[in-house]
Amino acid sequence: ERAKLTDELSDKKTDNEKLLYDIGSPTVESLLGCSQISADDCNQEKEIWDFVVMNDYTQGPARTKSREESKAILIEKYAPLFIANRAIPVFIETWAYKFPGINNSEDLGSTHGFQKLVHEGIESYIATLKERLPPELQPRMAPVGTAFLRVHDKNNKLWEDLFDPWDNFHPSPSGSFLQGCVLHCTMFGRPPPLPKTEEEITSLWSNARVMHLKKKVDKGVRLPTVDEAKYLWGVAKEVCDQQGLQSSL
Repeated sequence: ERAKLTDELSDKKTDNEKLLYDIGSPTVESLLGCSQISADDCNQEKEIWDFVVMNDYTQGPARTKSREESKAILIEKYAPLFIANRAIPVFIETWAYKFPGINNSEDLGSTHGFQKLVHEGIESYIATLKERLPPELQPRMAPVGTAFLRVHDKNNKLWEDLFDPWDNFHPSPSGSFLQGCVLHCTMFGRPPPLPKTEEEITSLWSNARVMHLKKKVDKGVRLPTVDEAKYLWGVAKEVCDQQGLQSSL
């Protein structure tokens, strides 16, 4: 029903609005499952995925009640989908907000305290699924929030630039670059190729989805410089090395 509803809502969007979102807003079940076709067709047509990258609302894993609710859903709904599609779940450890207390997060504390709670929550998701998935499908954590925190502690000015300048919790292009590097390490055991020129950095966003309405952007969203990209690439590699995400793959 949710997939049907989101499809109907998508049909009502203008062309400009459709640029801002994944058209149809598909659910994980509709992407991985077979709810719209017969079982025989499902076995013949469904894709086998290598990975499914997931992230929760940042405050979700940080709070006990929502954490437990998510674990129950992982057991009931998601584990069977991962098994059916032979997909390794990769959970993004999201990052603490730029400013403590925004978005009703006052109770989650400082940047370090908030991040610790998120990390513990993602670890609990992984522990829950480990017991229910076969060895070849064991879940992984992409420690993006840990990488953000590393930048916070070592290069605070750059850390501030990891956030969207309008809402201070979504990632900026620099934050997205750091996230992409950590994800690449988590899935493939090594960081992606390092862009070494401004042209190479610009090309990374050549077909990016639109995030900001044009009326909000005067000179465009700032991309990381060559030196900043090199630094963030190194942070991603360092964090993944320390968590054993490269040597174990």
